[in-house]
Amino acid sequence: MREPLAILARRVHRLAGFFTAAFYGLWQHRKLPHDASRAQCATWLHQSCIRGVAALNLQISPTGQFPSGGMIVSNHLSYLDILALSAALPCVFVSKAEVQRWPIFGRYARWAGAVFVRRHDRADAARANVSVTRSLQDGVPVVLFPEGTTTDGSRVLRFHSTMLQPAVEAEALISPCVIVYELDDGDPSREVCWWGDMPLLPHFWNLLGKKVIRGRIAFGEPMLASGDRKELSHVLHQQVVKLHERLRQDRTGSQVAAGAHNEFRSPSQ
Repeated sequence: MREPLAILARRVHRLAGFFTAAFYGLWQHRKLPHDASRAQCATWLHQSCIRGVAALNLQISPTGQFPSGGMIVSNHLSYLDILALSAALPCVFVSKAEVQRWPIFGRYARWAGAVFVRRHDRADAARANVSVTRSLQDGVPVVLFPEGTTTDGSRVLRFHSTMLQPAVEAEALISPCVIVYELDDGDPSREVCWWGDMPLLPHFWNLLGKKVIRGRIAFGEPMLASGDRKELSHVLHQQVVKLHERLRQDRTGSQVAAGAHNEFRSPSQ
């Protein structure tokens, strides 16, 4: 009986902490000017997500060269990816349109300047590309999940190239990125990764009961976006696969130095 009660208490405590962090972040948004830049909005989200990952005991260990601009292409495992990446550095996201309707997450995404795109709608993709171009011009890193969906983390799906076009036209730098999650008391492929037809709320409730969630983020060497976007997509996919294999094989990199958990600074600080 003790363990179930302990897990229930942990869930309630973390849920309260997460909502406190979330609503505090929404309140802090009021301090931004009405015409806040994308950089200001990205910094607000960055600071809010640092509080959010602390409330969930999501311990993030980022490695590699932190991008200060351009585009970031990453594998996609869970709704936690947004929290993890934004806690690591100020950035904006290209997101599926459905996220706008999510409670709290949708409000955060809109206020943080996310670029929403309706999947399988070419006309809407063209509109979204214009917004991505503006974000790249503003010097804020733009995060793209070119797999187009979340997975269980066992492999990296093929990349869709459509949203890479703005980076090609702007001759922006693109940084490959990989996220890997680990648990000591569960299966991250099902209990952290959120994919397929998994219902969101039961998944999140279960996640709240985990002792600690470790997230490792690796940034690869940036490359200049040029040439055919489909060929660029193939090259980026290869780079992300290499990073993915390295992180999955190197489990020793999952340990985070004591006392340094979730302590991030904006690259501008």
